[in-house]
Amino acid sequence: MSEQATNTELTIVRKENVQLIAQSAPEVFKSNTESCQKCTDFGKKLLDKIKEQGMNDELDMQCANYINKARNTVKKMNTNRSAITKLFDQIRSEFTGMENAIDPTKTASIPYQIQQARNAYAAKKREEEERKRRAELLRQQREQAFNAYKADVEDDYKRSFNAYTANAINNLTELNANITLDNYEEQCKAIKQFSVTLPQDWATKTPCNVRIPAELADMQDKLREVRTSIALKLMEQFAKQYQLEVGDYRDTITDALPSKKAELERMAKANAEEKARMEAELKAREAAEAKRVEEERKRKEEEEAAKKKMQQEASEVGNLFGQQAIVTPAGYQPKTSVKKRLVFHDAQGVLAALSLWWSKEGQYQSVEDLSKVFKKQITYCEKLANDKDHPEFISSTSVSYEDEVKAK
Repeated sequence: MSEQATNTELTIVRKENVQLIAQSAPEVFKSNTESCQKCTDFGKKLLDKIKEQGMNDELDMQCANYINKARNTVKKMNTNRSAITKLFDQIRSEFTGMENAIDPTKTASIPYQIQQARNAYAAKKREEEERKRRAELLRQQREQAFNAYKADVEDDYKRSFNAYTANAINNLTELNANITLDNYEEQCKAIKQFSVTLPQDWATKTPCNVRIPAELADMQDKLREVRTSIALKLMEQFAKQYQLEVGDYRDTITDALPSKKAELERMAKANAEEKARMEAELKAREAAEAKRVEEERKRKEEEEAAKKKMQQEASEVGNLFGQQAIVTPAGYQPKTSVKKRLVFHDAQGVLAALSLWWSKEGQYQSVEDLSKVFKKQITYCEKLANDKDHPEFISSTSVSYEDEVKAK
């Protein structure tokens, strides 16, 4: 057995201590019991007199004398039992001291210090995982923004191309609609010579209207290369599509030019009424053809948009699962309990916390419960009110002051 254990054992169970308890405790207990009973019995008689007669000067003096004797009796009882109870307190202190020495909740114990070390390690591990998670999330967000930017640039070029194609078709329609017998040769020449080849520098001259995402603000040069690459990739497709759509429409108009000339010649020879009818029919046919061409172009554009939307939705679902996968750390992870803890930076922070507590719980508690919660603050306000030189009071209809009288 160690020296410390031996000393502890001797402190608690020394023979003289055991004898003191065994010999003195019954006698002291009996003596204090008798003193307590006598004091109580005499006090009950005084209370009976007060109830029967009411208080008077003579009875008040007897009560004052009784209270003074009660105080002295308490002191005597305390003195009698102090040697025994101090020994019990010492024994209890020894036991609780041993418990506290290994209690993880006590700040001076070794287990507490070890727990603090574990807490610091767990916090460090969590911060490392949070840093990795934030870095991976940022990487994914940049990657998603980059992919979205490429898709938006491609869509922007396609919108510009569709507008350019529609404008060319409208120009052909206008040339055809403005044909008369007087300008027939000139208009025919303009239609036949109308270019159905997309200019090679169309993409480089077409501005990009896509806003650069904030996540990619540091990639200006890279994004410029991306735009150039997308433009070059699309130009081959655009060139074929332009030649097909505009070329087919120009050929349709060109093929109908001889019949249109013949119709214009018949219209010139017809009377006014017949001429008006023929003009209306010609315009209706040409408008219907122009409408057909435009609807076919829009149909293809809508199909492309629908396909693009499906791809975008699939990409968003993939991004969602990708973000969920970030939160799975690898390797050993200590079990942790993470709770938010308030940290006040100034007095206003305490006031904000009190305000939140009051709005959620405090205002619904009873005055009695609130008085217990704010006992220290209430005592302070009473101290201000009892200041003999400069008393200070609360000015509120919800608060009043009353005098508390004590006999000395």
